[in-house]
Amino acid sequence: MELIEGLYLVTTTILAGASATLLAFALSAYRSSGRTAMAYLAVGFGLVVVAAVATPVAAFRTAFGNAQALLLVNTGLIAASMALVAGSLAVYEPGTREFVIPDSELSRLQER
Repeated sequence: MELIEGLYLVTTTILAGASATLLAFALSAYRSSGRTAMAYLAVGFGLVVVAAVATPVAAFRTAFGNAQALLLVNTGLIAASMALVAGSLAVYEPGTREFVIPDSELSRLQER
């Protein structure tokens, strides 16, 4: 394995690991809050994980043949994931509770 291929695997592993961690946080937030924005984030980070894992697998299986197709698929998945992450910021859900502070603690703080 050449140095550049090894570096590619290392950076891709870091990207996949970080994205999987963010995916887990987003799934946990979605389960606890039920907010659509968290579902968008989870799917977005999930696509990053798919891109980070599938691209090098395909690249090494094809001996990096047809690099343009690999880059197109990778960039497409990353673009879709970023659109979902941006979409999570734009989703507005009236009636959801924005505060994490319990009502009892909030009342106590407001009385001061």
